Amino acid sequence: MLKKKRGKINGIIYNNTAYYKGKYRYYPTITDLKGILEEIISCNSTTNCLRVTPFYINEELNHQIEFEEYMFYIECRDWFDEKDQKMHILDCLDSVDTPRVLNDMNLGAILYPLCKHNDVVSYQKALKVYKDSLREILLKMMKIAKSEMKLKEKHLPFGYFCFEIQSD
Repeated sequence: MLKKKRGKINGIIYNNTAYYKGKYRYYPTITDLKGILEEIISCNSTTNCLRVTPFYINEELNHQIEFEEYMFYIECRDWFDEKDQKMHILDCLDSVDTPRVLNDMNLGAILYPLCKHNDVVSYQKALKVYKDSLREILLKMMKIAKSEMKLKEKHLPFGYFCFEIQSD
């Protein structure tokens, strides 16, 4: 059961991903995700961390893939410098829990930003950059899904991307 946490962003996430008083979770589509990101950007707040994990589901094949290597994870800290930021990105890129490895430092900078607590402007900027990069990211994930799931043209109408969104 999901609990509604304190804070503006936590409330937005709960209101957009939980239903039946938190008993069930809703996994937003790309359209919904963009709306949620806009709502978060507009609330002029930050949170300790926000995680968006994409996955692709194909109903025809009754199969899904999680794309942990394309997870967006923004963390707010009291302090960090460029070296900390770079190490954070490298740590996230070098995750041992993922079946695939992402070796793109530029994309890592988009997917794994750090910001300072209460630095609303940097937080909003990171969310906007991620939102603007979703088209490119989705195309990369679709290529992987086609390959790993051996998708054919006839399967495509039955598939879609969803996102698990968590915040603290």
